[in-house]
Amino acid sequence: MTPEFMEFMITGQGGEGLEFEGIRLWDGWKADTSPWIGIRLTQLRAMPDLAQWLMYAIVRRSDRQMVGHAGFHSAPGPPYLREIAPAGLEIGYSVFTPFQDRGYATQAALALIRWAHRERGVNEFVASIAHDNAASQRVADKAGFKFFREFKPDDPDREDVYLLRIAVDEVYI
Repeated sequence: MTPEFMEFMITGQGGEGLEFEGIRLWDGWKADTSPWIGIRLTQLRAMPDLAQWLMYAIVRRSDRQMVGHAGFHSAPGPPYLREIAPAGLEIGYSVFTPFQDRGYATQAALALIRWAHRERGVNEFVASIAHDNAASQRVADKAGFKFFREFKPDDPDREDVYLLRIAVDEVYI
């Protein structure tokens, strides 16, 4: 997602029948229900080189409807992952409410992991998931993540950590 696309989403939120470069936006999208768009836009403005890592629209092929978004939280090897996955990436995904439970998040996560592994040589992936978010935990499981660590008691987000390690010479399907 380009900064222009994200700005269009924020400006047009709640509008009906909006499209950006052939992608239909969900009429019910509101910035306050999905703050990541604004957060990633701020990151991209400050560091344009992160564009390949941060955020991708999940678009249904049949009608070009945007159903959610997925991406990584940074470029590979951010300092906050040093103890878990030193050269890794943290993945995130979100599917808008009317499009949930159809496999979109799993497909998006798998596509991003494959791309980062094959094209950029990334072998470690982290998913931080709210302790009570069973749907997101299922996505991580289907993508091959293993439970790594329960949330820390002082963590206000109550997120558990999941880890996926791919052997250097392994082909990730």
